[in-house]
Amino acid sequence: MSAELIGILSVGVALGALILAGRRDTAQRLADMDRRLARVEGLLAGLGLSVRAGQLGSTAGD
Repeated sequence: MSAELIGILSVGVALGALILAGRRDTAQRLADMDRRLARVEGLLAGLGLSVRAGQLGSTAGD
């Protein structure tokens, strides 16, 4: 194999590893955001500040 081919394959492997690591990081960040949002929703519901969209529509006609 030539040095150029080895260099191209090495760059390909490095980019593949970088992409896979980025996907795992993104999935972890989305899971963390989902947990945080659920916590905030729970806090708002506990304070009585959350209103569902269906409840908003029923009071708009009054």
